Amino acid sequence: MRRILLSASLALMATSLIGCAALRPQPKTLNISQERLMQLISGQFPFNSKMLDVLDVGVSSPKISFDAANNRINTSLDLNVVGSGIVGLLTKREYKGGIDLSYGLRFEPSDNSVRMTDVKLNKLKVDGAPELMERPISRLGVALAQKLLSDYPLYKVSAQDMEAAKGWGYKPGAFKIGATGLAITLDPIEKK
Repeated sequence: MRRILLSASLALMATSLIGCAALRPQPKTLNISQERLMQLISGQFPFNSKMLDVLDVGVSSPKISFDAANNRINTSLDLNVVGSGIVGLLTKREYKGGIDLSYGLRFEPSDNSVRMTDVKLNKLKVDGAPELMERPISRLGVALAQKLLSDYPLYKVSAQDMEAAKGWGYKPGAFKIGATGLAITLDPIEKK
């Protein structure tokens, strides 16, 4: 009788272990506060660029807010615009203004970066710009949003952090913008 109970107990334990091994790990969520996300984004600014071969543009001082309903981040930035090339010969003045845009986020596995996606320009303003610069500035808005910021890397995950995630059996997944922060889903890595 003892032998039958021992055999039955071992069979039950083996079945339980097989069942546990068959359970697939569940996705996990990593939450990043608005303050921390602001620190990460601020680390990418200021940056400068030549636009349309007639304007030197400096972008700085990001401020963010969340649009949870549309899963987007709204960002306002300060602009400094100075004419270059022919426009620069006509005016040496620096113009200040701002740009407001919104975007989603995605993970790029080729370089372990978090990138802006689907960038939309909401507003572009440059105070006191002369008529000569109005057209380049209006063209600048679309070019800035699409050329400079589309797929722009906001953060690069370190190789050490990526190895740790892989060691735990996870990889970065979807990004979800909430009212107070960002939630990143960590998806289980498929076993081969």
